[in-house]
Order: sequence, then structure tokens, then C-alpha cells
Amino acid sequence: METVIIVAGGTGSRFGGNMPKQFLPLCGKPVLMHTIDAFRSALPGSEIVVVLSDAMRGFWEELCREYGFESPRIAEGGTTRWESVKNAVCSLSDTPAGSIVLIHDGARPLVSCDVIRKTAAYARNTDGALPVVDITDSLRKMDADGVGSEPVDRSDYRSVQTPQAFSLWRLREAYALPYQSDFTDDASVMAAAGFGNIVLVEGSRENIKITTPIDLKIAEIILEERNAQKRCGNTNSRIE
Repeated sequence: METVIIVAGGTGSRFGGNMPKQFLPLCGKPVLMHTIDAFRSALPGSEIVVVLSDAMRGFWEELCREYGFESPRIAEGGTTRWESVKNAVCSLSDTPAGSIVLIHDGARPLVSCDVIRKTAAYARNTDGALPVVDITDSLRKMDADGVGSEPVDRSDYRSVQTPQAFSLWRLREAYALPYQSDFTDDASVMAAAGFGNIVLVEGSRENIKITTPIDLKIAEIILEERNAQKRCGNTNSRIE
């Protein structure tokens, strides 16, 4: 049985406004509830842990009462994403060491069942798995002076998404390391611990992270289209 850690302790400073983005309304309910429901659909019976800042825990509980939503177990968030994940991993004291743990951003509510299940499956018998998509924009590498630049081959790069999946014992070892500034995601923490056999899984362009107001508008369009397809008996997503 898999375990899911949903990181939702951010302040949403890049989004703007006073409300963290994971609590904003999206097609009838808060973003975070869509995210939780995606994992409940993909991995029925899995343990889900939501990481929240202490300041927002009461607000989340009020939202759950308002929407009649059953909250998963809550873990205490930290001052950084790294610390939040570390707290959640430490809270899994009763979880078998060989269990697969998926770590996901609370502000990615559109993740599909297919991406979730594929990532979990490929994490078995490897050091981990993470979904990626091709980069379609041209890229340039900045010079050390921050002024000059040079083009790079975008086919050498991939854009990384979540969930990222690893066995719990590997996560425990990796998150026992002291924090480093180049820990940009869970895979970078794992690599620092020597776990380099991380498999890349095909992600989805619909699996966007809500970071700015335009992302929320895009998410609304995708969800509305999905709902329309379900009403027509077609669950295939158009944007991949």
C-alpha cells in the first residue's frame, strides 16, 4: 500500500493576495481538495498526509466543515519545503520501510490517475521515479556576469513535475542529511544521498502547478472540459 505526502504549507507569495493558492476556490471547492481527491481516486485506501503550516491548520479545518470534506491526517509544515517533507517523513513511524511514498505539491490539483499510478509503479525496484515533460520553449544559459547568454539544446532537458515517488527507507536516509541550498525537489535530496537510479516517467502538460492567477484560469478550463467529457462518457483528456 502506498503512502502519499501532499505538501501544502506554502504561503503562495508568488500568486499575490492574502490567500495561499492551495485554498483558493476552483470549480466549486478549494484547490487542495481537488488534489486530495485525485489521489483518493488513483490509490484507494492509501494513507494520505497533508502538510500544513500551523497558522493555516484551523482555516483548513473550517473549510473541511464548510464543504463536508474529510481531511487526511495533518503533519506540521516547516519554514521550507524541505523541512515540511522531512516532518512528514518523520511522522510515518508506523509505516513499513519498504512502502512507496509519493510526494506531491498541493497546488497541482490536475494530476491524473495515470501519472500517479505510473510513478508509483516505476518507483519499485529503483531509487525512485518522477514525472517529466518535454520543454517546448527555447532555452538560453546565462553567463556568470548575468548579462550575456548562449543557446542550449532543449532536447537535453526535461521539466520536472510531481508526484515524486521513493521507498520510505530511502527517504529516511536522504532526509537525515543536513539542508543544502540546491535541494530544489525531493529527487535532488535523494541524489545527494547517493540514490541516483531515478526513473523518468512521462508526465502530463495538464499537471500544472498553480503559481499565478493565469494558472488558476487554465486549471478552471481544464477541469470544466474534463467534466464535460465525463458527462459525454469520454474520460480521455484533450491536452497532453
